[in-house]
Parts: sequence; C-alpha cells; structure tokens
Amino acid sequence: MASLMELRRRLNTIQGLSRISRGLRIINSYYMAAVRRDFEQMEAYEEALRDSVGAVLGLLPPEVIQSSRFINAPSLAPRVVLAFFSDGGLCGNYNELVTEGLANLKLTQNDKVYGIGTLAPDKLSDLGIKPVDYIGGLYQSKNTPLLVDFFLGITEELFSELWLVFVRSVPGREGQCVTQKASPITLDVQARQGELLGEPGEIIDQVLSSYLTATMLRAFYTAAFSEFYMRWSAMTHAEDKAKELADSVKLKISQTRQERVTRELQDIVGGMNYGG
Repeated sequence: MASLMELRRRLNTIQGLSRISRGLRIINSYYMAAVRRDFEQMEAYEEALRDSVGAVLGLLPPEVIQSSRFINAPSLAPRVVLAFFSDGGLCGNYNELVTEGLANLKLTQNDKVYGIGTLAPDKLSDLGIKPVDYIGGLYQSKNTPLLVDFFLGITEELFSELWLVFVRSVPGREGQCVTQKASPITLDVQARQGELLGEPGEIIDQVLSSYLTATMLRAFYTAAFSEFYMRWSAMTHAEDKAKELADSVKLKISQTRQERVTRELQDIVGGMNYGG
C-alpha cells in the first residue's frame, strides 16, 4: 500500500494537472466564442455573396458562363484538395477525422494537396503526401488578408475539382469530417437585363474566384471553431477526470491516516502492562 507521502505527492500532481486543464479550458472557451462570431458573420457574407454572384452571372451570355473553368472545369486537369488540420494537439480525434476524410477521397499521385494548420505537413507526411503548400498558426490570429492571399493562390490553379476536407463540431455531438466539393461551382442563374463594364471573361473569373475564396474562408472558420471546441471538450473531460482521481486519492489518504492511527492505538493498548 502506498505511503501517505506518496499519496500526497500523487494528489499534488493530479491537482496540478487539473489546474492546467482548467486553464486550457478557459482559454479555448474564449477562442471558441470569438471564432463562432466570425463564423456567423462569414456564413452571412457567403450567402449574400452567392446571391450577388448569381445576379452578376445573370447579366452574362450563357456561352461565357459555360466557358468558365470554375463552371465547366477541364476534365484532364488535376484535382485540388485543401485539408484543414489543427494548429496543435489535445483536441481529441480532430486530425484523425481529417485523415479519414482524405482516405475517402482516394487520393492519387496526380492530386494536388494543400494544407491548413501547423500540423498539416506532419499529418500529410504520415499519409505519404507532400503538400504543394500549407499555412498554419492562423486559427488564433485569424490573419484574414494572409488567408485570402493563400486561398486566391489556390483558385489560380487549373483544376478539374476543388475539394475541402474539414471537421465540423456541434456542441453536444461528436465531431464529423466534411468532404465538400467546392468546384465546379453550381449556381442558380437567371437571365437579367443590364450591362457590365469590362471583359466578360475577366469579370466571371474574378467573381467566381472571390466566391470560391469565401467558401474556403467559411470552411476555415468552421474548422477553427471545431478545433477550439474539441480541445475545450477534451480539457473539460480531463478536468472532470482529475477531480474524480483527486477525490479517490483523498479518500485513500483519509483511510491510510485512519489505519495508521488505529495501528498506533493498538500498539499503545497492546504495550500496556495490566499486571498488579
């Protein structure tokens, strides 16, 4: 049986881990709330942009729309995949879910893979994939201009399809991996009366490139919220588990102390001389 000193040392360790878990839970709770607001704003922006893009395309001739590489993609071009991994650990099975999503896409050597998240290169390397490019450390900083440049660079690629692989977490439910086909783009376009200034081919390219960038930004904020939520959930579980362990160790300390007191009393009573 462990001594009182060993039990107290174990209790101090558990309580220290509990304080760390509580601190990480509070930090991730803050980031989670901030990213959720950003996601809601991004969701509203993307929906409004979708309506605006449909209105602009309605002013263009059908043949111009069908000639766009974002609408009628070249079949011989490579497939582009953007995978959203985490910026750190302690977030449950977040990265395992992304890995499973990539496995479902059955990647080939012809596919071009981009990564989001500090852990993206290592996780992709485990799958034998070398990313074309990656960017990390932005879930907390939310450097939108840098993100937009990165996503616009992807839209400049000539691709047959653009897939987004990210995790979506809803409070109270387990995280799920989403494999979203972002391009070729399908939009409800109705012919409109009006006139646009500029070259139709350039206009549609810029408009659809901006729309794809907004779609990727929405996936980014979804992934960011999911990482913080899954880490918050993991730290909450760790804190609860530490409390259970601490209570268990405290009970053992109490029992060990009581047993020692009992033994000492027995030794005292047993050593008494009742003879006359």
